[in-house]
Amino acid sequence: MLENHPKFKLFLHRLIIHPYASRPRLWARIFVIPFGIKRGKGSIIRRSARLDLIPSKKLVLGNRSIIEDYALLNNQMGDIIIGDNSYINTRGKIVGPVIIGNNVIMGGDSQITGLTHNYKDVTRPINQQGVTPTLTVIEDDVWIGGNSCIIQGIRIGTHSLIAAGSVVTKSVPPYTVVGGNPAKVIRRYDFDLKEWVKP
Repeated sequence: MLENHPKFKLFLHRLIIHPYASRPRLWARIFVIPFGIKRGKGSIIRRSARLDLIPSKKLVLGNRSIIEDYALLNNQMGDIIIGDNSYINTRGKIVGPVIIGNNVIMGGDSQITGLTHNYKDVTRPINQQGVTPTLTVIEDDVWIGGNSCIIQGIRIGTHSLIAAGSVVTKSVPPYTVVGGNPAKVIRRYDFDLKEWVKP
């Protein structure tokens, strides 16, 4: 609806967020943002978590999922949907659009992003070229080690493990362990042998 009224959309956006900041204004954080979050039964959002949210995009938190202190979630470019029994550790950062499945563990200081900054026009500063959102998907039962970075537009398959400190630049198949910068496959689960094997 707002896409057809760009001036009104900009007015509302500036009413909620300062023109060159990403954190919503105090009044919006108190009176608007909390009511736009869809929370499942038993979910927890710690008091010190930073929620840079706008009401026109979603934050959905599944049953018994936890967002720890000092985590940062930003849905200004796309929805953030987190499944059941998932855990966003201290200082984890999620920038939408991102979908996180059930039983996902995100280690401290890790980040998952669903956008990239535009840079191709060399006649303009990068910070004036905007961003391009691309959905990032973390499937069920994934463990993301601390200090990892998962870039926009990729998919991490079911029951995969991202080793601590990894920079994941390509999609990861299900039942795979990756690590490094850029992340490479370390092991895959072989269902015939019923064990984890090196590639």
